[in-house]
Amino acid sequence: MFPAIALYTKGTGSNYVLYKPYDRPFTLADKDRLERTNKQNIYIRSDDSPDLTAYIEENLSGFLVDDSISQRSKNMVLYQTSMEFVAEIMEAPHMLAANFTRCKGLIRNLMKHVSTSASLLSVLQEVAAGHLYILSHSVKVAALTMLMHEKAFNICQDEMLDVGIGGILHDIGMTLISPDILEKPEALSNIEYETVKTHSQKGYELLNKAGVFSDITLTIVRHHHEKWDGTGYPAKLKGNNISRSAQVAAVCDIYCALVSDRAYRKASSHAEAIRIMTSEAGGTFNKELFEQFRKIVDSQAPVG
Repeated sequence: MFPAIALYTKGTGSNYVLYKPYDRPFTLADKDRLERTNKQNIYIRSDDSPDLTAYIEENLSGFLVDDSISQRSKNMVLYQTSMEFVAEIMEAPHMLAANFTRCKGLIRNLMKHVSTSASLLSVLQEVAAGHLYILSHSVKVAALTMLMHEKAFNICQDEMLDVGIGGILHDIGMTLISPDILEKPEALSNIEYETVKTHSQKGYELLNKAGVFSDITLTIVRHHHEKWDGTGYPAKLKGNNISRSAQVAAVCDIYCALVSDRAYRKASSHAEAIRIMTSEAGGTFNKELFEQFRKIVDSQAPVG
């Protein structure tokens, strides 16, 4: 049942108009009225967000197979819900174990979307617009890491689940880095950069302490900044001493960072990102793996 929350529509200026009071159920008539009046968005009070998020998560699988809901709306609901989850985890990383079942449920729904979407990169760019970088980046890396594993390696569903969890939580260690450093608009000092580099080890320790995450997930979180030539961190692993899942996550992490706006630079286009990464293949990552990645993302995004 839809939660007991009030719904609003946008009025004139900065005003909002009550559409449905909290104590009245949301009915099909309400839905029809929204469609007739061409209302594209409805709004809720921020205090009601947890109740709505819980309702959506509980019913997400049903939403995604409902033929009466447009694919664009399904995309927005799926990825918005995933970003809400990441936001909650980032705010309360000590609750990782308690939220493990929720995480698995969201990743299973992302897995289904990744396997059927013909334009995943465009979808990810659209839903990420206007959201905090760390939230959208986490979801984008999870989706691309799963896409790469599915297309290139055809792994089993259990392994895919572990890969997706590793992708969405790969930057969980950033919660232990000062916001003053993470939000700094100019270049970091050497000391600040070294501090940021501790996030992968700290994230691994955080997840390992929770005691519920697989070795695949833990490896992605710890080693997604290792480089093929051994100059990465935290362990300076080289070549195939870096697990396949961590290698894939590293490539996806770099690509997603390049095509996203940051405080200190504008986003690169898909083609620009691929050119930059091509110049680093063989050093930063395995040339063969990168070539597989390039073919997959080229098929999902316009060149330019």
